[in-house]
Parts: sequence; structure tokens; C-alpha cells
Amino acid sequence: MDVMPDICLSVKGISKKFSRSPKRAMVYGAYDLARALLGTTDQTSLRTSEFWALKDVTCTLRRGQSLGIVGPNGSGKTTLMRLIAGVLAPTRGVIQVHGRMAPLLALGAGFKPVLSGRQNIVLNLSLLGVSSREIHDRMEAIIDFAEIGQAIDAPLGTYSSGMTARLGFACAVHTHPQILIVDEVLSVGDAKFRIKCRNRINHMRRSGTAMLLVSHSAISIQTLCDECLYLKQGAIEAQGTPDKVLAVYESDIVTTLAADNAARLTDVSRPVPGTSPLKILAVRFTSRNLVDEGAWVAGESGDLVLTMQSVAALENVSVNVIITDLTHRVGEIVQFMTSHRDIGWLHLEPGHPEVRLAFPAVGLRPGTYRVQLSLSQGSMHDIVDAIEDIRLVVRDTGFQPNCLYFQPRDWNLIGGAVSELTVPSRGSELETAEKL
Repeated sequence: MDVMPDICLSVKGISKKFSRSPKRAMVYGAYDLARALLGTTDQTSLRTSEFWALKDVTCTLRRGQSLGIVGPNGSGKTTLMRLIAGVLAPTRGVIQVHGRMAPLLALGAGFKPVLSGRQNIVLNLSLLGVSSREIHDRMEAIIDFAEIGQAIDAPLGTYSSGMTARLGFACAVHTHPQILIVDEVLSVGDAKFRIKCRNRINHMRRSGTAMLLVSHSAISIQTLCDECLYLKQGAIEAQGTPDKVLAVYESDIVTTLAADNAARLTDVSRPVPGTSPLKILAVRFTSRNLVDEGAWVAGESGDLVLTMQSVAALENVSVNVIITDLTHRVGEIVQFMTSHRDIGWLHLEPGHPEVRLAFPAVGLRPGTYRVQLSLSQGSMHDIVDAIEDIRLVVRDTGFQPNCLYFQPRDWNLIGGAVSELTVPSRGSELETAEKL
């Protein structure tokens, strides 16, 4: 039996370019094929409508290691996963894989709807290089893991999307791979099945399986990964431990959102009813011990500061705030606050009045939120001005990774001792981010 090398995946200088025009892509493909046959291929420059989806990406994955990949949409994360899985060919660079790979990119991809679940297991595992004898030996374990029941002999076309995904996951993890490629599929099924998937992946990692994980969830990256890679516009922006890389990533998100928020506030096309005497000029989010503005920290004090422009004295004004989740329960309103109910009607003087909404402890869990602000007047709440899409980032200090909200709390132990706290302070994380 051959001994698997310590490095099971090596990615060296990978670049990938695409064309935004399907017609040009076909022409370029034929042209590149002809030049490749002549040995004169030039893959260093971009032609009309082409762009680099990835640019000079290098990383390695060792046996038993878990590497997380983060980045905004369009940064090249999925392209990198598809290149490693062999779905795409790189424009430049070399990918070396040592061992069997199980790509969990699109669970159920390649399944045939007219075949039964059992037949699809045979087809899927055969394509992944599993022998007929091994398929026979693992069949019942796969069926049991997928929790398909008697439907295993029904055509796959009669399955729900959740059943198909569970079967796809069960097939992949029963190939006994050396490398798992996971692209946002840990949310498959109900809570019980997600726990089973998570524990199965942990079992495989303890047995030496390496994992590549693409996720927008900082919690998943922190709890499942040993190292992290931050892709930005197709290139590596930061690389290192999850805490260090996520600090850089969060800082970039806050900076970007702050610029976007400022643009929304100054947009001349923003509708203001009639000749409104009152307008929103600026919105700021501040938090204790946070160097940059534009974010809150879960569990720490946070302020929403609203600056207005009033051309005259105004009576019976209300500031209304709606906060919507964009990370966990996308689209769900998690908070609605209005000043006239909390403290009464506001009476504004001419000039630039300011309202500060203060939270002694921010209760939102870490993630990104949409904040809608409106100024209304009178008992019928006539809208004077509104901003529909301000973005807010809530950061984590390590005390709230799995909570629905922050709960202030104290722990007391009688009959024992407590070791020194190991969770890094927010300040140390920010200092690390600045050094990277």
C-alpha cells in the first residue's frame, strides 16, 4: 500500500480568464486550440471582452488540514473550486492532486432523474472511481445515511430537492476521499441531518481527510478551518489563521459598505417627497473600542447617529428604523424601532439636528444587515425622507458564535477553578489586521 504524501493538493500560480461574450469565447477557443497545436499559445494578455477571474493563486493543502476560502461574490472562490475539482482547466498554472477527491459543489449534479436512487448511487460512485465490489459493500450505509427510506427504489425525478441533496452528500462522503471540496453545502437538510453531516466531516478529518471549504459564514470558517484564504478580485488578499484573515476581510467589508452608504446618501436621484423641509444628510454606526466606523460589535455598546437638515422648525417628527437580516435568515426583519413610541414626538430646530440611537449592548448576532431609515411627521406618519438600503456589519468578539442574539451574562463557579480566558480581544484582532 502506497503512503499518501503529506501534501495532498498543490496549487501553483493558477490563473483563469473568461470572455463576457459567448460568441467571442467560441472564436477565442478555436483560435487558442489552433495555436496550442502549433505550440505558440499566448496566455498572458487579455483580449476584447476578456477578464481574469483568478490571477496567480498559490496554496497547498496537507493531509488532515482544513483550508477555508472567503471573499465577496465574484471574487473567484467558486472558479477556484471548479479548477481544483477538474471541472475547468486553468489558463495558466499547475494543480497537483494526490489522492481521491470528493467535490461537494452541487449535490446531486450528474444524477439521472429517470433512474432510481439506488441506480444513481451506482452511477455516481462509478464516476468517482469506486469499484463495483466497494459500491455493493457501501450501498446500505449510503442509503441509511441519506435517510431516503423506501424511496430509494423510486425514480429520482420523484425526489424533493432536499432528498436529492442528501443522497448526493451521502455518496460523496462514502467514497472515502483524501480531499473534500465543500462549497456552501453544509446547510443541506433539516437541523438533525446538518448535525450528521458536520459530525461525518469531523470524523473524516480526524481520519486524515483534508478539506477545502468555501463559505460566507465566519462561524463555519472559524470552527472548521485551520487556515484561511481571502480572495479579492481573483487574487489572494490575505492568508493565514482564520482569525487574522477574517479580521482583514471584515475590515474590507466595512470600508466598502461605508463608501456604498455614503453614495446612497448623496445620490441626487434619491426621491424626497415634494419640497421637503427635512432631509437625511448622514448616517454613522459607531462602537466602543472599534477603530473604524461603519460597524457594530456584538455585545458592546453601539450607536446609530443620524444627521439631518431642517430648513425650519418642525413639530411631531419621528425617526423610524428597520433592521433586516442579510446573513442568517435572509430578508427577515429582526428589529423595528420608532422614536415617537420610545421617547415621544421630536420637535426639531432649524439647522442640522442630530439623533443618536444608543444601545448599551448590541444584541444582533454577527453578520450583515440592511438598515432602512425614515423620517415621518404627524399622527398619520407622512414620510418626509427615507433611505432604503444602508448596510451594517456586526462583528463578533468570540462570545457569540452560535447565539441568535447577544445575551449579557456572568458565569460563577463554586467548587473549582477557571483557566485564563483564551478568546482574543477585539483590539488585538484589529492590530493583527493592520499588520497584514
